[in-house]
Amino acid sequence: MQRLRETAIAEYHELLAADQTLTPATFQKLRSGMRKKRLLYGDRPIGIALRPHLLEHKQFRALTLSAERVASALEKIAAAVVQDRKLMDELGLTKAERKMALVDPGFSTAGVTTRLDAFVHGDEIKFVESNAENPSSLPDQEELNRLLFELPVMESFAKRYRLRQFSPVKRLLETLLNTYREWRGTGVPNIAILDWKNLPTSSEFVFLQEHFTGQDVPTIICSPDDLEYKNGQLRCGAFRIDLVYKRVIIHEFLARYDDTHPLIRAYANHDVCLVNPFRCKIMHKKAVFEMLTDEQRQDWFTSSEKEAIDRTVPWTRRVSDRNTTRKGETINLLEFIRGHRSRLVLKPNDDYGGHGVHFGAQLDESEWESAIERALSADYIVQDALDLHPELFPVFSETDWNLQPMFVDTNPFLFRGKVCGAMVRLSATPIVNVTSGGGETGFFVLQEHRKS
Repeated sequence: MQRLRETAIAEYHELLAADQTLTPATFQKLRSGMRKKRLLYGDRPIGIALRPHLLEHKQFRALTLSAERVASALEKIAAAVVQDRKLMDELGLTKAERKMALVDPGFSTAGVTTRLDAFVHGDEIKFVESNAENPSSLPDQEELNRLLFELPVMESFAKRYRLRQFSPVKRLLETLLNTYREWRGTGVPNIAILDWKNLPTSSEFVFLQEHFTGQDVPTIICSPDDLEYKNGQLRCGAFRIDLVYKRVIIHEFLARYDDTHPLIRAYANHDVCLVNPFRCKIMHKKAVFEMLTDEQRQDWFTSSEKEAIDRTVPWTRRVSDRNTTRKGETINLLEFIRGHRSRLVLKPNDDYGGHGVHFGAQLDESEWESAIERALSADYIVQDALDLHPELFPVFSETDWNLQPMFVDTNPFLFRGKVCGAMVRLSATPIVNVTSGGGETGFFVLQEHRKS
């Protein structure tokens, strides 16, 4: 499977090495293009490489099937959890999160638009987290691809290989409209993109607003403090809101507001379609991977879902002083964590941006013990660490470029459980995300080598 990919990457790097047009002016033009297209995190352009990430067709097909089967299993967990308060406790949902998860959203899918964070190496696929709170960066790969095509090397490369790309933004709008109709909405909805003001991701909201309005779907950007609810209508000023595309993080929202907030009242009264619904929090908690990998719950899933889980989901447990199972055997969880430092990673159950993540292999015994104490006093999961494989990427600065080993993740976007494209992040460290200083690059699927 890897021969086509390895050959293509080697050819791409040879084309770069021979390209005399790669000057500081070229790199400045790329950065200017990112600013113009709002491909930014805060004020920082997100693209850092001159080569897109490439997967072979068979690799991406395997990634797609695995992601869709795991997503299907996660939806089954969400359906089971709302029927059992004990399961809500096991996941670590707060009282407010439990209450909101029980509200019927008016449609069948808990995770309308989600992302599974994954590492792909050869035939191996591993999912490490489920991002079910309306993941960011949907426009990035398609727009980074367009910028890369302004390079002569990319144009030459595309003549040698058939490349497939995706349009997650187009699929997002289709999915929002289909979900609105399932919610029993009629006509074209007025959409509000909802998040806090002045976030580093706000440039993406402007991109989405322009795309939606360009498709004749009225759209505004607003914050929770801008909302009013009166006479059965949720409004932002004079703008009536039919559908909220919620980008605000649920636990941050519920920490600030109670049941009297306009969004909660409108949602509970079924006067607004909310995507993703509050119920998505079940699929977002990292402890949901314990339910996926718990031997006692395998009868929840189909044989194909179980096969995908067994192959792609690392063993995961919520940290506490208890007995649990691993590979069919009963273990004391804390003893296992203490005795297998180099094989494990500790993560907060519900946080983002790489905050609070501890890789056992990077810590000595006393540091690991401190991390365990922190995990016990907070809300953490422990997970099998992956054997990550850095890959050479042509990273550019203001003046030059060079091949650098980078960790790369390939994170498929799912819309009502079906994959469309992926977010690709690059980092010099094993914590691969943009928030902690990493970047992104474009993404194509190699179909085949063109005949000369």
